[in-house]
Amino acid sequence: MREPTDNVSPRRSLLMRVLVRSWEYRHPQVWLAIRLIAGLWNLFLGGVLLSYGYWIGFVPLAGSALIFWTAFGIYATVQS
Repeated sequence: MREPTDNVSPRRSLLMRVLVRSWEYRHPQVWLAIRLIAGLWNLFLGGVLLSYGYWIGFVPLAGSALIFWTAFGIYATVQS
């Protein structure tokens, strides 16, 4: 049986490896802020489009959910 080591980075999913680049982990606070601003913009844009009756507003809402998920992934990886 292997002993646990603290210097091993956690395993990321394939989707996180594709969406979050390795250089984003060098300055995680900056990229977390950028992703949160982009997610809020997409949330606002999707809400405006849906309020005017355009069904295409669900696309920015889905994009904002994906952006928030990757921002949470960056935050969780940095915290561990």
